[in-house]
Amino acid sequence: MRASMTTRAAPLASRARFFARARPARVAAERAVSASAAGAADAGTTSEAIRARAERGALAGARPFPLLRDPASYSHVSPGVCDACANAAAARRAWVALLVGQLPSHRANAARTKAHLGLRGAEAEAFDASYLRWEADYEAYLDSVSRDEDEDVARDAGATLLDMVDEKERLLRARGLDDLFAGMKAQENAVAAALFPALARELDAVWSSANARGSVDPLDGENPRASAASRRRSEDDAARRVAAARTALECCLAGNLFDAGAAAAVQGVADAAAVSDDASCGSNLDAALLAETFAEARRRVARDKNANGDAETSSWRFDSFDAVAARARTKPWRRAILFCDNAGADVMGMALLARTLVELGGGDTKVALAANEWAALNDVTASETRAFLETVSSRDACGGDGGDETRGSAEPLFPDASGDETLRRQLERGDVTAVSSGQMSTLLDLNRCGPELNDWVEAELREVPAGEEWLVVLDGMGRSLESNWDVAKRVAPGVNTLNLAMVKSQINAERLGAEVYDCVVRLGEGCEQAGG
Repeated sequence: MRASMTTRAAPLASRARFFARARPARVAAERAVSASAAGAADAGTTSEAIRARAERGALAGARPFPLLRDPASYSHVSPGVCDACANAAAARRAWVALLVGQLPSHRANAARTKAHLGLRGAEAEAFDASYLRWEADYEAYLDSVSRDEDEDVARDAGATLLDMVDEKERLLRARGLDDLFAGMKAQENAVAAALFPALARELDAVWSSANARGSVDPLDGENPRASAASRRRSEDDAARRVAAARTALECCLAGNLFDAGAAAAVQGVADAAAVSDDASCGSNLDAALLAETFAEARRRVARDKNANGDAETSSWRFDSFDAVAARARTKPWRRAILFCDNAGADVMGMALLARTLVELGGGDTKVALAANEWAALNDVTASETRAFLETVSSRDACGGDGGDETRGSAEPLFPDASGDETLRRQLERGDVTAVSSGQMSTLLDLNRCGPELNDWVEAELREVPAGEEWLVVLDGMGRSLESNWDVAKRVAPGVNTLNLAMVKSQINAERLGAEVYDCVVRLGEGCEQAGG
């Protein structure tokens, strides 16, 4: 009988017994990762050996990110993740168990991509065969890196998490599978494009430069010489600016929850496949349900569920919003790089945040959305980011000329949706742009950034020197939790960094002393010395 991705479900379960010794001790292993974090950091395990292996995974033309204070001392390592993997068998096995657990999702998305590409007959069979060979390749690799005990591996020589995800991408491309999640990303981007216009209008209703009351000086609220009316206007404007920043960040966090089947979780659907089980692998959600699903995601990630604005009532596990709010009120960042995570609602959140930062900057702010050069899981690529921005800003946005990809109909998902004029203007002026980060990983190594990103940063540094007017946003678990947790220690003095993510795995929750679905909004600032 010819093998297929469907008939192979049972053999996969059988072969997964290779990892049986890791899985019964899963909780203990996860705790070992957390417990090892402090010791690993103290021992200085972000060594040259780890750094050298990361450099070998770089794409052609890669070089260090220009805002790093000292590239030689930088490592992508977040304490307790890659460093722990390199030196602790329990930590490696915990991450291997997590990666093996993702394989059923990979298989489902391979089937979705096959349908998305319209493969039939011999082409479909060849695609299936390539996928099954890749899965066997990757399982064999993961088995090999999880076998060794601590005494069998030289210091820093064990496979790191970055090694594991890099090898996944290399093996996929060796089997001709350049974008395993293409089908899901296309659907998620179509859904997000449909949601974008209403969210942009909501942000404008909260605050926009066009609707600000007259010529408001943001400093009048603290100026005793200003008239009472002027102070009131300034205070009201400042409050609206802060509310806009908070709304944009909550949309980003909701996008983190909403992505990759999380729409099913928000609705209480036990199996994410139930949301997309029709013949075309498209979503069965209608417009009203899509909007309500994202609204529910926003309610779940809201900073202040009591809506009284007090930091004491914040529901965010790591919460630096007061510092963000201070910048939104009177001193917006002039340059920002937003490292994007997943396709769909995640990149929508980044686009909304970029739009908001430029609006708050009053014409003196430029933002680059940096996305992978090549596909990795469901992470958005630079070309997909450009297409998304073009779609949501064009006058015939959201299916007006091509119908609704998510339902296969000839009508747009939201018939009254139109392109966002504000974002269109920002794109035309170059205030918002999309660039390739030069990466091919779900993690982020700032020592291997691509020329397009680096050239943009270097050009902008000639206008705005590195310092407090720069912001670097790292979106999602891979870029801000599993790598770059302490990146503020490694950027140029004064540069702000924002780790922005939802904790979506138990292994990360254990390491951070958090709970699954906790939110991270963590602002840092570069200093003169790494320990400063």
